[in-house]
Amino acid sequence: MILVLATLMAHYANEFVDVDTDTITRRTWFSGGSGVLPSGIIPTQWALWVAVILSILTLFVTFLSFWWGLLSCQGIILVLVGMLGGWFYSMPPLQLERTLWGELDNALLGGYFMPLIAYIPQMGVATLNTFLILTPIFLVVLVNLLGVHWADREADAQVGKNTLVVRLSERVPRVYLGLMVLMYICTLALLPLIPWQVVLAIFLTIPLAIWANISFKRSPAYSSILMSAVMIFAAVGWMIS
Repeated sequence: MILVLATLMAHYANEFVDVDTDTITRRTWFSGGSGVLPSGIIPTQWALWVAVILSILTLFVTFLSFWWGLLSCQGIILVLVGMLGGWFYSMPPLQLERTLWGELDNALLGGYFMPLIAYIPQMGVATLNTFLILTPIFLVVLVNLLGVHWADREADAQVGKNTLVVRLSERVPRVYLGLMVLMYICTLALLPLIPWQVVLAIFLTIPLAIWANISFKRSPAYSSILMSAVMIFAAVGWMIS
């Protein structure tokens, strides 16, 4: 529940702040926001109010879980830092999504913090090896973000969002491919720490990676499909190992 509430908080905050770029971009299933606020169906301010309410609920459930012994001190710290990262990804004064640090912040949240929020209540503590094992997931989330933000790059540039994709411009496809290759290299390098079944399962997504790279400029869907496949295949690898 903590993860769901915190994720919704970040999404509503992002919807509120991104109404300017979402109004002028071409919306897809994977980019451009929900389209609700630009359509005028509800007042823009509602998204901010919901984000604030969700942040309060996240804190309440987090500390209640700690009180009941369901969450450790490390878990509390993880949630609080993750909430700050999610809130300031969109909201002032940092608004990381409008700088070249936005993609990195988002990838850290999706690749490390979200899995660890599920891991820590079950295992009690996360070690350095835990973070190392999650590195391929972090990289594939970053790959996905480059694909999603590429679709919005023109609208982002118009409203002054100086994202990593806007900064890199036409070099983005090369960085995209490089991160993709790095993700598979890191997976292989982790073989001493993770079962071979997990490594093999992730490597089975290479055809999807090739497809995503070839289709990078056509749609963000291919990047999102690759990210989802890597996560699902890795999970299956862990279950059968």
